[in-house]
Amino acid sequence: MSEIVDVSIIIVHTFEKEQIRQTLKSIGRAAPKVNYEIIVVDNNPAAGMYDVLKSDFTHVRYIANDQNKGFGGAMNEGINIAKGRYIFIFNPDIVVGAGSIEELVRFMDDNKEVGVCGPQLRNSDGSLQYSCYRLPGLSLPMYRRTPLGKTKRGKEIVDHYLMVNDDHSQDMEVDAMIGAAIFTRREALFDVGMFDERFFLYYEDNDLCRRFWEKGYKVVYHPGAVMTHYHRRASADGGLFKQLTSKMTWIHISSFFKYQKKYKGQENPRLKKIK
Repeated sequence: MSEIVDVSIIIVHTFEKEQIRQTLKSIGRAAPKVNYEIIVVDNNPAAGMYDVLKSDFTHVRYIANDQNKGFGGAMNEGINIAKGRYIFIFNPDIVVGAGSIEELVRFMDDNKEVGVCGPQLRNSDGSLQYSCYRLPGLSLPMYRRTPLGKTKRGKEIVDHYLMVNDDHSQDMEVDAMIGAAIFTRREALFDVGMFDERFFLYYEDNDLCRRFWEKGYKVVYHPGAVMTHYHRRASADGGLFKQLTSKMTWIHISSFFKYQKKYKGQENPRLKKIK
């Protein structure tokens, strides 16, 4: 009988070869005391990711795509071959804290009503990174991407979205978790459905978490597990002019409006659940 896999860690590669190398090393250093597998799905095989894995990480399962399928599309490929009781949707720029994966497994084993949980993420300097969100309002991009975000009203809207004033030292039921570290229950994920591939990049995490709530599963921020995320929003690099001429910015905006169109007029399923 084959050994039960507790956690399938899935990472998508596009341009992050060296970051993934460091992430894989961090998982090795953490030495999780659960049975786990790692799957790398490669949206850019020409960059040489396979050579890195073949040389230093022979235990990693590898899928090469003949075209860039976006984050959600590539993740779905990894999910389809994953063997774990839990699927860990994982960014290529995260350092795993000692005991953090074991803590996520323990938390999910003890809380069967939770379909998704996410760890506390910290920046490279140790400061808190806001990684759980409320549903995005229509005005959000205007305030996050223009000088209006520095106004009193703009700051209030952005802070509300990022849950800045909530207590991040406590477990919280949240609308959505950042896609950098989404720990999902396998059977719940297949019940809900995988990533909506219409979102090439951005907002696929908001969409997935929202569908968990719609199906009756909770989405929970769990700071008992802590990891470091070397976060860089490529769509927010540079000044306003550079952002407006960036391909990543327009992919981000396109995904935002796809999300708004998909859920136009619909009530927040988390709030509906607790009425």
